[in-house]
Amino acid sequence: MRAYHCTTPKKFERYKTTGAILPPVRFWSTEYSARKWMKKTGRSILLVFDISERVFPLPVKGGAFWTDQMIRNYQIHFENDFYS
Repeated sequence: MRAYHCTTPKKFERYKTTGAILPPVRFWSTEYSARKWMKKTGRSILLVFDISERVFPLPVKGGAFWTDQMIRNYQIHFENDFYS
């Protein structure tokens, strides 16, 4: 499954320091939903990664999920200072 994770520049610096997104990792199953969440919460960085196991749904509309795994292989999909 392709996953989209929204974050802030401060949290992204922590990801780079630790080498991973530390659990629990919340993410969206569609880029559209992730971008809506970015705008709503003021996050400016969208990361993308693939995940296939230990995925649990969140009680939010739009395909929100979480995992208890550390995510080490992620890429910056979108970065915008407009939302910060």
